[in-house]
Amino acid sequence: MSRVPVIILSGFLGSGKTTLLLNLLEESKQKDMKFGILMNEFGKMDVDSHIINGRSSVPIQSLNDGCVCCSKKSELINSFEQLLKTNPTIIFVELTGIANPEEVMDEMLKKELISRIYMKSLVSLVDAETISGITSLDMRTTYARQLRSADSIIVNKVDLVENLDKSKIVTLIEEVNDSAELLFTIRGQVGLDQLLTINRTGKKQNVESLPASEDMGYQADQPSYEYLSTISIPVPIKVTKSIIEEYFLCLKPNLIRAKGFVYLEEDNSIYLVQLIGNRLSWEVFMEYGSHPFITLIGVDLNSNLAFEKFSHLVKMPIEKLLTINGKGIQQ
Repeated sequence: MSRVPVIILSGFLGSGKTTLLLNLLEESKQKDMKFGILMNEFGKMDVDSHIINGRSSVPIQSLNDGCVCCSKKSELINSFEQLLKTNPTIIFVELTGIANPEEVMDEMLKKELISRIYMKSLVSLVDAETISGITSLDMRTTYARQLRSADSIIVNKVDLVENLDKSKIVTLIEEVNDSAELLFTIRGQVGLDQLLTINRTGKKQNVESLPASEDMGYQADQPSYEYLSTISIPVPIKVTKSIIEEYFLCLKPNLIRAKGFVYLEEDNSIYLVQLIGNRLSWEVFMEYGSHPFITLIGVDLNSNLAFEKFSHLVKMPIEKLLTINGKGIQQ
């Protein structure tokens, strides 16, 4: 029995991994390929799997509320085994934005999996705007971990950066990894054939043994997830865009990423809302049929404060907000 190739998609929060995956899924329909997908969400509530399920019927295994490279590592083998039962042509693993892909590759070498799957390539995505403006040492550490062993690095969302200095980005990346194929893209537009031609080079670098990069600020003994926290806020009532925008502003500068589904008063529609840095986007997403919520990811987020701010903005006591949670939309 031939082994199934696995492509790992890594990249910091909001770099465009799910958008890339959606593009690849659409193209796979024309190539008679059967995908299997393993999604890892840092938060308790799963946003990305709902996005994928809303656009396709591909088999998905989800690992939520933790990073697959640490707290969810024990569940990884079972998730692969469940996907293999669907006889996929290829498996894509979308890691949470703070994951260390090296840890996942180590798990793939376990005896339960090594005869059934193989690592085809590691693709790492970066946001063109974010990578050139990182100031946090913790974030630099996470970026370094994700880039060092990548076979292909995709610099995404180049259209959102005015006067993009590609040479600066290339220099920054090459100081961490000078052998990966480097691509500049808009909305994750990379052809499936292009990704399938990228093979694992065999360079599994031990990042703990490498010297720190002055530019990326890599710290070998520092777990890449410890500085971030996540909070899931139920949104059981109809809200306005202005309320959500004001809410996110209240949580700045600690808030660096937010995503979820909300019911808007403006047109009585369910929207996928996403915040990446200072960029906020809205997309009608009527395929979502469960309870609205928003997942917040940030540095030292205070759960009590997050709930207090939201309850104040929607004029609902926290106790009532939590009681309504899970019971749908209050009209």
